[in-house]
Amino acid sequence: MKKLDLNKLGVEEMNATELRTVEGGGPVNGLLNIVVGGVSTVLNDTFKFVNKTLVTLFQTLASL
Repeated sequence: MKKLDLNKLGVEEMNATELRTVEGGGPVNGLLNIVVGGVSTVLNDTFKFVNKTLVTLFQTLASL
């Protein structure tokens, strides 16, 4: 069996950036990153709020 040399036919290899774009790493991946980042921000803010609230509550109870 002969090996087909695609370079002679003008075919070029793709780098990692080109492969990500072809494999769906374009707009869909960008949108997914935005959604995940937004959820992460909301969760972080929620946990900070709950933590501050609990600290204040326990400090108030301790001072009674």
